[in-house]
Amino acid sequence: MSSPPQPRNDFTFPWSVDHDPQSPLIEKLEQFYRLCRARWQFLETYRRATEPGMRRLGQALDQTLLATALIVLPKALAGWETLRPVIRAHTRALLPFIPQTTPEEEAVAQDPAWEILAEFESLAPDQRDKAAQNLALLWDHFEKTFGGLSGFLAEPQTEQSLYLDKLMTASRRMKLARGSEVAFHFVTVELMRLYVEGLWHGRRDRAAFSLASTVSVLIDRGRMMRPALTFEGSASSQRAEAA
Repeated sequence: MSSPPQPRNDFTFPWSVDHDPQSPLIEKLEQFYRLCRARWQFLETYRRATEPGMRRLGQALDQTLLATALIVLPKALAGWETLRPVIRAHTRALLPFIPQTTPEEEAVAQDPAWEILAEFESLAPDQRDKAAQNLALLWDHFEKTFGGLSGFLAEPQTEQSLYLDKLMTASRRMKLARGSEVAFHFVTVELMRLYVEGLWHGRRDRAAFSLASTVSVLIDRGRMMRPALTFEGSASSQRAEAA
């Protein structure tokens, strides 16, 4: 049988509330925490006090570095352009087995003609056929408008520039189609533009010759494909009428 509950006024804690026992480890941790907090408050106060000055110092350093760069960089680039031929000559003399490119060869390698020819080669076969057909149409329109290359070269320079500007505008507009299923439109216009521009300037370098050879073959190929397409279209229409 359990004992009756004690009255509430007779209840006492098993330890003294006023003298709560403290562990030495807890007291040391509290001291460490108070010390860290005081140091952090000191650093935060110092940061706030020095922040405007550091900001002004940073702006001054930025302006100094910018002015120094504007003075030093042109001199450094000019010095490099002066030393580059000497370094190239020494490298070629010390390491003759390493292939060296001349500035002329570097300029030829960066010619846009090579880029558009490589882009044409990357097209799918059906897109190459469409590029050939469109190129033939563009060249036929060129011949009808100017009477051929001789007629174009006999036109005033303003008319020549206007035609090339139209091709440039069309090329820029169709450049967004690169890498898509209609990429042949950009390739067609760019081939035509570079081809006519090369003829206009009378270029005889290797890049212009390769471009002209490719464009001539594509124009002939596109012209040969059109009669076949016309014949197929007429035959299909005749079969439809007979049915």
